[in-house]
Amino acid sequence: MLDVLIGVAISSLFVAISMPGYLYGGFIFIALVPLFFALERKGPVFSALVSFLYFFLFTFINFNYLIPVLTTGFPELFGRFSSATGFFVYILFCILEALPFLLFGFLYGLWGDKIRYRFLEPLFVASLYVVTEFIRGIGDLGFTGGRLSDALYNFKGLLQILPYVGTFGLTFLIVVVNYESYKILRKNKYNIHIVLSIVCCLFLLNGILEYKLPEAIGEKPVVLAQTDLAQRVKYEYDSLQIVKYINDNFSQTPDYLTVFPEAVFPSTDIRNTDAEEQLLAMFRNRTFIVGYPTIENNKGFNSLHIYKNGNYADRYDKTKLFPFVEMLPYKGIFGKFDFLRGAAYFDKGELKTFQIDGYGRVGLQVCFESYFSNVSRELSKSSDYLIVSTNDGWYNSKIALTQHFTQSVFRAVETRRDVLQVSNTGISGLCDAYGNMTVLPYGTQWKVLYVDPKSEVTFYAKYGDYLVIISLIVIIISGMTARKRKTIFE
Repeated sequence: MLDVLIGVAISSLFVAISMPGYLYGGFIFIALVPLFFALERKGPVFSALVSFLYFFLFTFINFNYLIPVLTTGFPELFGRFSSATGFFVYILFCILEALPFLLFGFLYGLWGDKIRYRFLEPLFVASLYVVTEFIRGIGDLGFTGGRLSDALYNFKGLLQILPYVGTFGLTFLIVVVNYESYKILRKNKYNIHIVLSIVCCLFLLNGILEYKLPEAIGEKPVVLAQTDLAQRVKYEYDSLQIVKYINDNFSQTPDYLTVFPEAVFPSTDIRNTDAEEQLLAMFRNRTFIVGYPTIENNKGFNSLHIYKNGNYADRYDKTKLFPFVEMLPYKGIFGKFDFLRGAAYFDKGELKTFQIDGYGRVGLQVCFESYFSNVSRELSKSSDYLIVSTNDGWYNSKIALTQHFTQSVFRAVETRRDVLQVSNTGISGLCDAYGNMTVLPYGTQWKVLYVDPKSEVTFYAKYGDYLVIISLIVIIISGMTARKRKTIFE
Protein backbone atom coordinates (compact mmCIF):
# COMPACT_ATOMS: atom_id res chain seq x y z
CA MET A 1 0.00 0.00 0.00
CA LEU A 2 2.83 2.38 0.86
CA ASP A 3 4.43 1.92 -2.56
CA VAL A 4 1.09 2.76 -4.20
CA LEU A 5 0.78 6.00 -2.24
CA ILE A 6 4.37 6.94 -3.03
CA GLY A 7 3.83 6.31 -6.75
CA VAL A 8 0.65 8.39 -6.78
CA ALA A 9 2.33 11.23 -4.89
CA ILE A 10 5.33 11.26 -7.24
CA SER A 11 3.15 11.37 -10.35
CA SER A 12 0.94 14.11 -8.91
CA LEU A 13 3.99 16.17 -8.00
CA PHE A 14 5.74 15.66 -11.33
CA VAL A 15 2.65 16.55 -13.36
CA ALA A 16 2.24 19.67 -11.22
CA ILE A 17 5.82 20.87 -11.62
CA SER A 18 5.47 20.32 -15.38
CA MET A 19 2.66 22.88 -15.56
CA PRO A 20 3.23 26.47 -16.76
CA GLY A 21 4.83 28.64 -14.11
CA TYR A 22 6.50 25.77 -12.26
CA LEU A 23 9.78 24.02 -13.14
CA TYR A 24 9.92 22.42 -16.59
CA GLY A 25 7.29 21.13 -19.01
CA GLY A 26 9.50 18.34 -20.34
CA PHE A 27 8.96 16.35 -17.13
CA ILE A 28 5.46 15.58 -18.39
CA PHE A 29 6.82 12.83 -20.67
CA ILE A 30 7.74 10.68 -17.66
CA ALA A 31 5.41 12.10 -15.00
CA LEU A 32 2.74 9.37 -15.27
CA VAL A 33 5.12 6.40 -15.09
CA PRO A 34 4.90 6.06 -11.27
CA LEU A 35 1.10 6.22 -11.50
CA PHE A 36 1.03 3.29 -13.93
CA PHE A 37 3.25 1.29 -11.56
CA ALA A 38 0.84 2.14 -8.73
CA LEU A 39 -2.10 0.90 -10.83
CA GLU A 40 -0.37 -2.33 -11.80
CA ARG A 41 -2.48 -5.48 -11.27
CA LYS A 42 -5.10 -3.60 -9.27
CA GLY A 43 -8.82 -4.21 -9.58
CA PRO A 44 -11.26 -1.62 -10.94
CA VAL A 45 -12.46 -0.25 -7.59
CA PHE A 46 -8.99 0.13 -6.11
CA SER A 47 -7.69 1.63 -9.38
CA ALA A 48 -10.56 4.12 -9.37
CA LEU A 49 -9.62 5.32 -5.88
CA VAL A 50 -5.93 5.52 -6.80
CA SER A 51 -6.66 7.56 -9.94
CA PHE A 52 -8.98 9.87 -8.00
CA LEU A 53 -6.25 10.45 -5.41
CA TYR A 54 -3.71 11.16 -8.15
CA PHE A 55 -5.76 13.93 -9.72
CA PHE A 56 -6.92 15.31 -6.37
CA LEU A 57 -3.31 15.73 -5.22
CA PHE A 58 -2.27 17.20 -8.56
CA THR A 59 -5.13 19.71 -8.45
CA PHE A 60 -4.35 20.65 -4.85
CA ILE A 61 -0.70 21.34 -5.72
CA ASN A 62 -1.17 22.95 -9.12
CA PHE A 63 -3.95 25.38 -8.23
CA ASN A 64 -2.64 26.29 -4.78
CA TYR A 65 -2.75 29.97 -5.83
CA LEU A 66 -6.54 29.80 -5.39
CA ILE A 67 -6.14 29.27 -1.64
CA PRO A 68 -5.27 32.91 -0.77
CA VAL A 69 -8.05 34.10 -3.11
CA LEU A 70 -10.63 31.98 -1.27
CA THR A 71 -9.24 32.41 2.25
CA THR A 72 -8.20 36.08 2.07
CA GLY A 73 -9.20 37.91 -1.13
CA PHE A 74 -12.90 37.10 -1.30
CA PRO A 75 -13.55 37.18 2.48
CA GLU A 76 -11.86 40.56 2.91
CA LEU A 77 -13.48 42.21 -0.11
CA PHE A 78 -17.02 40.81 0.05
CA GLY A 79 -17.19 39.58 3.64
CA ARG A 80 -19.67 36.77 2.96
CA PHE A 81 -17.68 33.86 4.38
CA SER A 82 -14.72 33.01 6.58
CA SER A 83 -11.20 31.87 5.68
CA ALA A 84 -11.99 28.37 6.94
CA THR A 85 -15.01 28.20 4.64
CA GLY A 86 -12.84 29.37 1.75
CA PHE A 87 -10.38 26.53 2.35
CA PHE A 88 -13.27 24.03 2.49
CA VAL A 89 -14.43 25.37 -0.89
CA TYR A 90 -10.93 24.78 -2.28
CA ILE A 91 -11.02 21.15 -1.11
CA LEU A 92 -14.45 20.79 -2.73
CA PHE A 93 -13.01 22.21 -5.98
CA CYS A 94 -10.20 19.61 -5.89
CA ILE A 95 -12.74 16.82 -5.30
CA LEU A 96 -14.95 17.93 -8.19
CA GLU A 97 -11.97 18.14 -10.53
CA ALA A 98 -10.83 14.63 -9.58
CA LEU A 99 -14.22 12.89 -9.77
CA PRO A 100 -13.99 12.02 -13.52
CA PHE A 101 -10.78 10.10 -12.77
CA LEU A 102 -12.82 7.54 -10.88
CA LEU A 103 -13.97 6.47 -14.34
CA PHE A 104 -10.42 6.44 -15.68
CA GLY A 105 -9.20 4.22 -12.87
CA PHE A 106 -12.20 1.90 -12.95
CA LEU A 107 -11.93 1.12 -16.67
CA TYR A 108 -8.14 0.95 -16.48
CA GLY A 109 -8.39 -1.61 -13.67
CA LEU A 110 -11.17 -3.47 -15.49
CA TRP A 111 -9.47 -3.86 -18.87
CA GLY A 112 -5.94 -2.42 -18.71
CA ASP A 113 -4.08 -5.69 -18.19
CA LYS A 114 -6.67 -7.81 -20.03
CA ILE A 115 -6.39 -6.36 -23.52
CA ARG A 116 -5.54 -9.13 -25.98
CA TYR A 117 -3.56 -7.08 -28.49
CA ARG A 118 -0.39 -5.33 -27.33
CA PHE A 119 -0.68 -2.46 -29.85
CA LEU A 120 -4.06 -1.55 -28.36
CA GLU A 121 -2.75 -1.06 -24.83
CA PRO A 122 -1.22 2.44 -25.14
CA LEU A 123 -4.06 3.53 -27.44
CA PHE A 124 -6.61 2.36 -24.87
CA VAL A 125 -4.92 4.14 -21.96
CA ALA A 126 -4.41 7.37 -23.92
CA SER A 127 -7.99 7.27 -25.19
CA LEU A 128 -9.28 6.71 -21.67
CA TYR A 129 -7.33 9.72 -20.41
CA VAL A 130 -8.64 11.90 -23.26
CA VAL A 131 -12.26 10.95 -22.59
CA THR A 132 -11.80 11.58 -18.87
CA GLU A 133 -10.39 15.04 -19.57
CA PHE A 134 -13.27 15.73 -21.94
CA ILE A 135 -15.79 14.87 -19.23
CA ARG A 136 -13.94 17.15 -16.80
CA GLY A 137 -14.41 20.07 -19.19
CA ILE A 138 -18.15 19.87 -19.90
CA GLY A 139 -21.18 21.29 -18.13
CA ASP A 140 -21.56 24.32 -15.89
CA LEU A 141 -18.74 23.03 -13.67
CA GLY A 142 -16.50 22.21 -16.61
CA PHE A 143 -12.87 23.35 -16.46
CA THR A 144 -9.96 22.53 -18.74
CA GLY A 145 -7.06 23.95 -16.74
CA GLY A 146 -4.42 21.43 -15.74
CA ARG A 147 -4.49 19.30 -18.88
CA LEU A 148 -1.27 17.40 -19.56
CA SER A 149 -0.96 19.40 -22.78
CA ASP A 150 -0.55 22.62 -20.78
CA ALA A 151 3.01 21.53 -19.95
CA LEU A 152 4.04 21.90 -23.60
CA TYR A 153 3.00 25.52 -24.15
CA ASN A 154 6.55 26.53 -25.10
CA PHE A 155 7.34 23.40 -27.15
CA LYS A 156 6.51 25.31 -30.32
CA GLY A 157 7.46 22.52 -32.69
CA LEU A 158 5.09 19.98 -31.15
CA LEU A 159 2.38 22.62 -30.88
CA GLN A 160 2.05 22.58 -34.66
CA ILE A 161 -0.20 19.50 -34.46
CA LEU A 162 -2.85 21.63 -32.73
CA PRO A 163 -4.54 22.95 -35.92
CA TYR A 164 -5.37 19.31 -36.69
CA VAL A 165 -6.01 17.58 -33.35
CA GLY A 166 -6.21 20.28 -30.66
CA THR A 167 -4.81 19.89 -27.16
CA PHE A 168 -6.35 16.42 -26.84
CA GLY A 169 -3.88 15.34 -29.51
CA LEU A 170 -0.99 16.48 -27.32
CA THR A 171 -2.56 14.80 -24.28
CA PHE A 172 -2.89 11.57 -26.27
CA LEU A 173 0.78 11.72 -27.30
CA ILE A 174 1.93 12.39 -23.73
CA VAL A 175 0.00 9.45 -22.29
CA VAL A 176 1.25 7.06 -24.99
CA VAL A 177 4.87 8.04 -24.28
CA ASN A 178 4.36 7.62 -20.52
CA TYR A 179 2.63 4.27 -20.87
CA GLU A 180 5.25 2.86 -23.23
CA SER A 181 7.98 4.11 -20.88
CA TYR A 182 6.24 2.28 -18.04
CA LYS A 183 6.10 -0.94 -20.08
CA ILE A 184 9.79 -0.66 -20.96
CA LEU A 185 10.78 -0.16 -17.31
CA ARG A 186 8.42 -2.89 -16.14
CA LYS A 187 10.21 -5.31 -18.40
CA ASN A 188 13.60 -4.26 -17.05
CA LYS A 189 14.14 -1.43 -14.56
CA TYR A 190 17.59 -0.82 -16.03
CA ASN A 191 16.07 0.24 -19.37
CA ILE A 192 15.95 3.84 -18.21
CA HIS A 193 18.37 4.74 -21.03
CA ILE A 194 15.75 3.62 -23.58
CA VAL A 195 13.13 5.84 -21.97
CA LEU A 196 15.49 8.80 -21.95
CA SER A 197 16.32 8.16 -25.61
CA ILE A 198 12.62 8.30 -26.51
CA VAL A 199 12.21 11.60 -24.66
CA CYS A 200 15.33 13.02 -26.29
CA CYS A 201 13.97 12.09 -29.71
CA LEU A 202 10.80 14.06 -28.91
CA PHE A 203 12.89 17.05 -27.87
CA LEU A 204 14.89 16.76 -31.09
CA LEU A 205 11.71 16.55 -33.18
CA ASN A 206 10.35 19.61 -31.41
CA GLY A 207 13.54 21.53 -32.18
CA ILE A 208 13.51 20.56 -35.86
CA LEU A 209 9.85 21.55 -36.28
CA GLU A 210 10.38 24.81 -34.41
CA TYR A 211 13.36 25.68 -36.60
CA LYS A 212 11.19 25.32 -39.70
CA LEU A 213 8.43 27.63 -38.47
CA PRO A 214 7.81 30.70 -40.63
CA GLU A 215 8.37 34.16 -39.21
CA ALA A 216 5.12 35.88 -38.26
CA ILE A 217 5.07 39.66 -38.72
CA GLY A 218 2.05 41.66 -37.61
CA GLU A 219 0.81 44.71 -39.49
CA LYS A 220 -2.07 46.17 -37.44
CA PRO A 221 -1.04 48.20 -34.35
CA VAL A 222 -3.02 47.68 -31.15
CA VAL A 223 -2.50 49.39 -27.79
CA LEU A 224 -2.70 46.98 -24.85
CA ALA A 225 -3.64 49.00 -21.77
CA GLN A 226 -2.80 47.08 -18.59
CA THR A 227 -4.48 49.10 -15.84
CA ASP A 228 -2.63 47.60 -12.83
CA LEU A 229 -5.36 48.42 -10.31
CA ALA A 230 -5.54 46.23 -7.22
CA GLN A 231 -8.93 44.64 -6.60
CA ARG A 232 -9.60 46.54 -3.38
CA VAL A 233 -8.65 49.83 -5.04
CA LYS A 234 -10.96 49.16 -8.00
CA TYR A 235 -13.91 48.47 -5.74
CA GLU A 236 -13.18 51.49 -3.51
CA TYR A 237 -12.80 53.97 -6.40
CA ASP A 238 -15.92 55.48 -7.91
CA SER A 239 -16.29 55.65 -11.69
CA LEU A 240 -14.92 59.19 -12.02
CA GLN A 241 -11.83 58.31 -9.98
CA ILE A 242 -11.16 55.38 -12.32
CA VAL A 243 -11.60 57.66 -15.34
CA LYS A 244 -9.08 60.09 -13.83
CA TYR A 245 -6.63 57.19 -13.35
CA ILE A 246 -7.10 56.19 -17.00
CA ASN A 247 -6.56 59.79 -18.10
CA ASP A 248 -3.35 60.10 -16.07
CA ASN A 249 -1.89 56.85 -17.41
CA PHE A 250 -3.31 56.21 -20.90
CA SER A 251 -4.56 59.42 -22.49
CA GLN A 252 -1.24 59.98 -24.28
CA THR A 253 -1.16 56.57 -25.97
CA PRO A 254 -1.26 56.50 -29.81
CA ASP A 255 -4.64 56.66 -31.57
CA TYR A 256 -4.72 52.98 -32.46
CA LEU A 257 -7.26 50.37 -31.47
CA THR A 258 -6.94 50.32 -27.67
CA VAL A 259 -7.96 47.39 -25.48
CA PHE A 260 -8.55 47.66 -21.74
CA PRO A 261 -9.08 44.74 -19.33
CA GLU A 262 -12.25 43.12 -18.11
CA ALA A 263 -14.16 44.96 -15.35
CA VAL A 264 -12.19 48.22 -15.41
CA PHE A 265 -15.34 49.52 -13.75
CA PRO A 266 -16.13 46.44 -11.63
CA SER A 267 -19.68 47.13 -10.49
CA THR A 268 -21.03 50.09 -12.49
CA ASP A 269 -22.68 50.28 -15.89
CA ILE A 270 -21.22 53.63 -17.01
CA ARG A 271 -23.34 54.07 -20.13
CA ASN A 272 -24.95 57.51 -20.28
CA THR A 273 -22.93 58.77 -17.31
CA ASP A 274 -20.31 61.46 -16.82
CA ALA A 275 -17.66 58.72 -16.68
CA GLU A 276 -18.57 57.53 -20.17
CA GLU A 277 -18.66 61.10 -21.49
CA GLN A 278 -15.17 61.77 -20.19
CA LEU A 279 -13.86 58.50 -21.67
CA LEU A 280 -15.31 59.40 -25.06
CA ALA A 281 -13.69 62.83 -24.95
CA MET A 282 -10.36 61.29 -23.97
CA PHE A 283 -10.31 58.73 -26.83
CA ARG A 284 -12.51 60.46 -29.41
CA ASN A 285 -10.20 59.73 -32.33
CA ARG A 286 -9.92 55.97 -31.95
CA THR A 287 -11.70 52.69 -31.35
CA PHE A 288 -11.35 51.34 -27.84
CA ILE A 289 -12.69 48.36 -25.89
CA VAL A 290 -13.30 48.53 -22.14
CA GLY A 291 -14.84 46.12 -19.65
CA TYR A 292 -17.72 46.91 -17.31
CA PRO A 293 -21.02 45.21 -16.43
CA THR A 294 -24.19 45.74 -18.45
CA ILE A 295 -27.41 46.17 -16.49
CA GLU A 296 -30.64 46.24 -18.49
CA ASN A 297 -34.12 44.66 -18.52
CA ASN A 298 -33.54 43.12 -15.08
CA LYS A 299 -30.52 41.24 -16.42
CA GLY A 300 -26.81 41.64 -15.87
CA PHE A 301 -23.90 40.74 -18.14
CA ASN A 302 -20.12 40.72 -17.80
CA SER A 303 -19.41 42.77 -20.90
CA LEU A 304 -16.77 44.30 -23.12
CA HIS A 305 -18.00 47.57 -24.65
CA ILE A 306 -16.77 48.90 -27.98
CA TYR A 307 -16.52 52.62 -28.74
CA LYS A 308 -15.67 54.04 -32.16
CA ASN A 309 -14.55 57.62 -32.76
CA GLY A 310 -16.48 59.20 -29.92
CA ASN A 311 -19.59 56.99 -30.11
CA TYR A 312 -20.84 53.87 -28.42
CA ALA A 313 -20.79 51.01 -30.98
CA ASP A 314 -21.54 47.55 -29.58
CA ARG A 315 -20.77 45.09 -26.82
CA TYR A 316 -19.83 41.46 -26.17
CA ASP A 317 -21.44 39.64 -23.22
CA LYS A 318 -19.48 36.81 -21.66
CA THR A 319 -20.85 33.37 -22.54
CA LYS A 320 -18.80 31.09 -20.25
CA LEU A 321 -19.50 32.28 -16.72
CA PHE A 322 -17.26 31.28 -13.82
CA PRO A 323 -19.16 28.81 -11.61
CA PHE A 324 -20.17 30.07 -8.15
CA VAL A 325 -18.51 33.48 -8.69
CA GLU A 326 -20.47 34.68 -11.76
CA MET A 327 -23.32 32.17 -11.76
CA LEU A 328 -24.68 29.42 -9.52
CA PRO A 329 -24.43 25.98 -11.20
CA TYR A 330 -26.99 23.26 -10.53
CA LYS A 331 -28.98 25.22 -7.93
CA GLY A 332 -30.70 22.12 -6.64
CA ILE A 333 -27.32 20.74 -5.51
CA PHE A 334 -25.24 23.85 -4.81
CA GLY A 335 -27.94 26.34 -3.83
CA LYS A 336 -26.32 27.01 -0.45
CA PHE A 337 -23.07 28.12 -2.12
CA ASP A 338 -24.43 31.44 -3.39
CA PHE A 339 -22.25 33.21 -0.79
CA LEU A 340 -19.32 32.68 -3.19
CA ARG A 341 -20.67 35.12 -5.76
CA GLY A 342 -18.59 38.13 -6.69
CA ALA A 343 -20.15 41.56 -7.14
CA ALA A 344 -23.24 39.93 -8.69
CA TYR A 345 -24.46 36.95 -10.71
CA PHE A 346 -24.57 37.42 -14.47
CA ASP A 347 -26.61 36.11 -17.36
CA LYS A 348 -25.02 34.31 -20.32
CA GLY A 349 -24.43 36.21 -23.54
CA GLU A 350 -24.00 34.95 -27.10
CA LEU A 351 -20.90 34.49 -29.24
CA LYS A 352 -20.43 37.07 -31.96
CA THR A 353 -17.65 38.90 -33.79
CA PHE A 354 -17.21 42.58 -34.57
CA GLN A 355 -16.06 44.58 -37.57
CA ILE A 356 -13.51 47.23 -36.63
CA ASP A 357 -12.59 49.75 -39.30
CA GLY A 358 -9.04 49.23 -40.48
CA TYR A 359 -8.62 46.05 -38.45
CA GLY A 360 -11.05 43.52 -39.91
CA ARG A 361 -13.25 41.27 -37.78
CA VAL A 362 -12.31 40.52 -34.19
CA GLY A 363 -13.55 37.87 -31.78
CA LEU A 364 -13.69 38.93 -28.13
CA GLN A 365 -13.36 36.71 -25.07
CA VAL A 366 -13.59 37.51 -21.38
CA CYS A 367 -11.35 36.04 -18.68
CA PHE A 368 -11.32 32.24 -18.41
CA GLU A 369 -13.23 31.79 -21.70
CA SER A 370 -9.74 31.39 -23.18
CA TYR A 371 -9.53 28.03 -21.38
CA PHE A 372 -12.25 26.64 -23.65
CA SER A 373 -11.19 25.80 -27.18
CA ASN A 374 -14.78 25.55 -28.43
CA VAL A 375 -15.25 29.29 -27.83
CA SER A 376 -12.14 30.25 -29.80
CA ARG A 377 -12.88 27.71 -32.54
CA GLU A 378 -16.32 29.16 -33.12
CA LEU A 379 -15.09 32.75 -33.10
CA SER A 380 -12.22 31.97 -35.48
CA LYS A 381 -14.68 30.93 -38.20
CA SER A 382 -15.76 34.55 -38.64
CA SER A 383 -12.88 36.61 -37.24
CA ASP A 384 -9.36 37.56 -38.30
CA TYR A 385 -7.83 37.54 -34.81
CA LEU A 386 -8.91 37.16 -31.18
CA ILE A 387 -8.72 39.38 -28.10
CA VAL A 388 -8.89 38.10 -24.53
CA SER A 389 -9.72 40.76 -21.94
CA THR A 390 -9.30 39.61 -18.36
CA ASN A 391 -8.96 40.85 -14.80
CA ASP A 392 -6.60 38.39 -13.05
CA GLY A 393 -6.26 40.96 -10.27
CA TRP A 394 -7.15 38.35 -7.65
CA TYR A 395 -3.82 36.60 -7.96
CA ASN A 396 -0.54 37.52 -6.33
CA SER A 397 1.02 34.40 -7.83
CA LYS A 398 2.87 34.61 -11.14
CA ILE A 399 2.01 30.94 -11.63
CA ALA A 400 -1.69 31.79 -11.92
CA LEU A 401 -0.99 34.56 -14.42
CA THR A 402 1.31 32.33 -16.47
CA GLN A 403 -1.18 29.47 -16.60
CA HIS A 404 -3.92 31.79 -17.81
CA PHE A 405 -1.78 33.52 -20.43
CA THR A 406 -0.52 30.24 -21.87
CA GLN A 407 -4.08 29.28 -22.76
CA SER A 408 -3.90 32.00 -25.39
CA VAL A 409 -0.90 30.20 -26.88
CA PHE A 410 -2.98 27.05 -27.45
CA ARG A 411 -5.97 28.99 -28.78
CA ALA A 412 -3.70 30.89 -31.19
CA VAL A 413 -2.06 27.80 -32.70
CA GLU A 414 -5.29 25.76 -32.79
CA THR A 415 -7.07 28.44 -34.81
CA ARG A 416 -4.05 29.99 -36.59
CA ARG A 417 -5.18 33.34 -35.24
CA ASP A 418 -3.13 35.92 -33.41
CA VAL A 419 -4.46 36.24 -29.86
CA LEU A 420 -4.02 39.44 -27.88
CA GLN A 421 -4.52 39.19 -24.13
CA VAL A 422 -4.82 42.25 -21.92
CA SER A 423 -5.02 41.85 -18.16
CA ASN A 424 -5.54 44.20 -15.25
CA THR A 425 -2.41 43.09 -13.38
CA GLY A 426 -0.68 40.97 -16.06
CA ILE A 427 0.23 38.98 -17.98
CA SER A 428 -0.63 40.96 -21.12
CA GLY A 429 0.79 40.30 -24.55
CA LEU A 430 0.47 38.70 -27.97
CA CYS A 431 0.51 35.04 -29.00
CA ASP A 432 0.90 34.62 -32.74
CA ALA A 433 -0.47 31.83 -34.91
CA TYR A 434 2.65 29.67 -34.42
CA GLY A 435 2.94 29.97 -30.65
CA ASN A 436 5.44 32.82 -30.36
CA MET A 437 4.79 35.04 -27.33
CA THR A 438 5.43 38.74 -26.80
CA VAL A 439 4.57 40.00 -23.31
CA LEU A 440 4.57 43.42 -21.71
CA PRO A 441 7.74 43.86 -19.64
CA TYR A 442 7.28 43.99 -15.88
CA GLY A 443 6.12 47.43 -14.78
CA THR A 444 4.90 48.43 -18.26
CA GLN A 445 1.30 49.65 -18.32
CA TRP A 446 0.84 49.84 -22.07
CA LYS A 447 2.51 48.74 -25.25
CA VAL A 448 1.79 48.76 -28.98
CA LEU A 449 1.79 45.25 -30.45
CA TYR A 450 1.05 44.28 -34.05
CA VAL A 451 -1.47 41.65 -35.11
CA ASP A 452 -1.50 39.75 -38.38
CA PRO A 453 -5.14 39.18 -39.46
CA LYS A 454 -5.82 35.76 -41.00
CA SER A 455 -8.87 34.20 -42.60
CA GLU A 456 -8.09 30.49 -43.06
CA VAL A 457 -10.16 28.12 -40.91
CA THR A 458 -8.16 25.23 -39.50
CA PHE A 459 -9.17 21.57 -39.63
CA TYR A 460 -9.55 21.57 -35.86
CA ALA A 461 -11.73 24.71 -35.92
CA LYS A 462 -14.03 23.01 -38.46
CA TYR A 463 -14.34 19.62 -36.81
CA GLY A 464 -13.56 20.26 -33.14
CA ASP A 465 -12.71 17.52 -30.67
CA TYR A 466 -13.39 14.60 -33.00
CA LEU A 467 -10.51 12.83 -31.25
CA VAL A 468 -12.87 12.22 -28.33
CA ILE A 469 -15.12 10.16 -30.63
CA ILE A 470 -12.14 8.20 -31.91
CA SER A 471 -11.03 7.62 -28.32
CA LEU A 472 -14.48 6.31 -27.37
CA ILE A 473 -14.32 3.86 -30.27
CA VAL A 474 -10.86 2.67 -29.17
CA ILE A 475 -12.12 2.17 -25.59
CA ILE A 476 -15.12 0.15 -26.78
CA ILE A 477 -12.99 -2.04 -29.08
CA SER A 478 -10.47 -2.57 -26.26
CA GLY A 479 -13.22 -3.56 -23.86
CA MET A 480 -14.82 -5.94 -26.35
CA THR A 481 -11.52 -7.71 -27.01
CA ALA A 482 -10.39 -7.80 -23.37
CA ARG A 483 -10.17 -11.12 -21.57
CA LYS A 484 -12.83 -11.61 -18.93
CA ARG A 485 -12.14 -10.66 -15.31
CA LYS A 486 -13.59 -12.80 -12.54
CA THR A 487 -14.62 -9.93 -10.25
CA ILE A 488 -14.31 -6.17 -10.22
CA PHE A 489 -12.80 -6.33 -6.72
CA GLU A 490 -9.91 -8.67 -7.47
